[in-house]
Amino acid sequence: MRVHLINLDESEDRLAEFKERNRQLTDVIRFPAIVGRKVSPEKLVRAGVMSRDIPPYGKGAIGNALSHLSLWKLAIDQSAVVTIAEDDAVFHHTFEAKAEAHLRSLPEAWDIVLWGWNFDSVLLFDFLEGVSPCVGRFSQPQLRLHLKEYQSLAIQSRLYPLQIAFGIMAYSVSPAGALKLAEHCLPIRKMDVFCPGLNRAVTNSTIDIMMNALYPKINSYVCFPPLAVTSNDKDRSTVVPTKPDVNSELFTEVAQV
Repeated sequence: MRVHLINLDESEDRLAEFKERNRQLTDVIRFPAIVGRKVSPEKLVRAGVMSRDIPPYGKGAIGNALSHLSLWKLAIDQSAVVTIAEDDAVFHHTFEAKAEAHLRSLPEAWDIVLWGWNFDSVLLFDFLEGVSPCVGRFSQPQLRLHLKEYQSLAIQSRLYPLQIAFGIMAYSVSPAGALKLAEHCLPIRKMDVFCPGLNRAVTNSTIDIMMNALYPKINSYVCFPPLAVTSNDKDRSTVVPTKPDVNSELFTEVAQV
């Protein structure tokens, strides 16, 4: 199973760490992540990628969204399933064999499978399909302490219909699913997504929040237990800034033109 790894040219340390942690992966191709701070807000608006009603995306979130959109286009153009990873993903040692088996077990019309999610928020999935959903809560601090143990843990995972999940560090998307995601997420715009597991709406500030609005409407699945996790370290994040993002101000100015 080929993994398309999103990684910034400047993040050589993250690339080295990914390779060290995931030496069991046999086919990884690096996708040079799009640098959000080098993208012209005006061009994005003119191209229909961003709405003039611009959401609070910082430069990292813009680059991240454009990177995922580019790989969705690859799936569409090649009429092929594409597996995508961000460079903080930690894959289970059995990922390749189990993920391939899971994909073969799906109905032909599947759209997207999340192999993992962020442990600092909730997961909502149909534990008993058509009968009852399930809300999962997890410990991100505990996960960070036990990443190596996780990778060799004996787990029996299966796929469940997905409702809500935050984070897109590892997933596979079909050509049809990529087209649905692109049509839904373009233009990137202001929106609030109601999350039943949180019992509140979440403002669109990263593309995975937009994706949550679509998951219940398409053939989306989540792997539980996960075959990939992330430490989701905000201090090292290349997507969500830890301090005010000047690029956000630029987009606000464009929206007012």
